[in-house]
Amino acid sequence: MDDQAKLGAIAGILLLVFILIGAVSASVIITDTESISENDLNRITNEVVDELCSYLQIKQIIGKYQMIQGEQRINKIAILIKPIVSQNIDISHMTIELCDGENYQILFFNGTAGSIRSHSLFEHPVWDSITNETFGLLSTIDDDNSIINSHLINKNTDMMFILLKLPNDTAMKQYDLLEVTIRPSPGIGRTVTLEAPLPIKNVVTLYE
Repeated sequence: MDDQAKLGAIAGILLLVFILIGAVSASVIITDTESISENDLNRITNEVVDELCSYLQIKQIIGKYQMIQGEQRINKIAILIKPIVSQNIDISHMTIELCDGENYQILFFNGTAGSIRSHSLFEHPVWDSITNETFGLLSTIDDDNSIINSHLINKNTDMMFILLKLPNDTAMKQYDLLEVTIRPSPGIGRTVTLEAPLPIKNVVTLYE
């Protein structure tokens, strides 16, 4: 995504924030002026802002081909993400949804996070703790170590890989499609469709 597209996305989100805040405030005031307090109005407004501003940007998605069941398949996927604005996003409440057109699955955080600085991406020990039902994390930029220590994204400079391990029987082979949705809570989900490219090299870019 180029700079103009990024600015457009941010502007769109902010515009939507203001519209919804105005709509919520007007609705509350019109329908129940006497019973609503200023604190209640502030709480509702803050909930709307939190929901819209917890927006994660997908920077890149990388996969690795391995020989599985006699053919080259991608069973390890790393998704590089960062937030657009500085806000606390609890990774333990994040889910990853996978759909290949036949199977739908929800993955949950397994509580394991490491740093990319200690090992290479696809050989990191964090992979050993990931099952077919869970995902792990590798921080790339994290000034206060909040991702590793607290499983928390709290700055717009934070950046991390989400690590997924696909079962052997559903691992991606050439031209296979996989729909991936990252769903923070609160926040706006991001969905991308991945296509496995020609396996002319082991590590391949699936999205950028």
